[in-house]
Amino acid sequence: MTATADPPMPSAEDYEGEEMTLWEHLEELRSRLFKAALALMLTFIVGFLLNEFVFDILIKPYCSLDPSLRVSSAIFDDESCRLVFSDVLGAFKVRLKAASVIAITFGGPVVFYQLWAFIVPGLKAQEKKYAAPFFFLSQFLFLLGAAFSYFVIPKGLEFLLSFGGSNLISLMDADRYISFLIRTMIGFGVSFEYPLLVAILVLMGVVSHAWLKEYRRHAFFGAFVAAAVITPSQDPATMIVMALPLALFYEICIVFAKFVERGRGADVDPEVDAAT
Repeated sequence: MTATADPPMPSAEDYEGEEMTLWEHLEELRSRLFKAALALMLTFIVGFLLNEFVFDILIKPYCSLDPSLRVSSAIFDDESCRLVFSDVLGAFKVRLKAASVIAITFGGPVVFYQLWAFIVPGLKAQEKKYAAPFFFLSQFLFLLGAAFSYFVIPKGLEFLLSFGGSNLISLMDADRYISFLIRTMIGFGVSFEYPLLVAILVLMGVVSHAWLKEYRRHAFFGAFVAAAVITPSQDPATMIVMALPLALFYEICIVFAKFVERGRGADVDPEVDAAT
């Protein structure tokens, strides 16, 4: 019988931070949480101080609509763009939500970085090699999805508000509009993280290039279902626009899986490979 070599034991250099005591870990966690909270607080304050500028940006998708779909053209007899609020604290709540958009956009990456910085010392050297690219890519994809939604929202609003016809007037509540905007941006941002999940499964060997190709149709159908669930407006135009990038990401994951398998020396079926 041929003796098989035992797998190499992890060296001391493979792990960092495991020599820390429990108290030191808790102290490190407290420091990271404090920095994350401080980042959110500072970006929120900046957003609140720049409220007018931020709100002008957030209201643009609504203001880009045809004047006939906005209440201003019906009441004020001009093409100005105005939102309304119906309670005493309505304007204040809108300003808080507008500031929270800045906190999420610019403070969120700092929060994730602090979390990553706390976890990464305990990873193996091989795991660290993938941790940093995945971290920065996750931030980029989330912001890309949020920014992408900003240009899609006008189509969704136009579709929904056009149902009113000439007998109904759109009296857009500012608080509900900002909430709708935030939910849509977060929904797009989270959905754009989808290729990272598939890439992790590929690197773990859970799914393969051939498996991804076999279930391509299922993935495309799932992309449209996910778009229908995530999209707050539920209109066909916005759902299609969200589903198309998800389908494109899936195709990129198939190519990524092919390169990973070739790098590992895996045999890729020529017939399957040629059908790509």
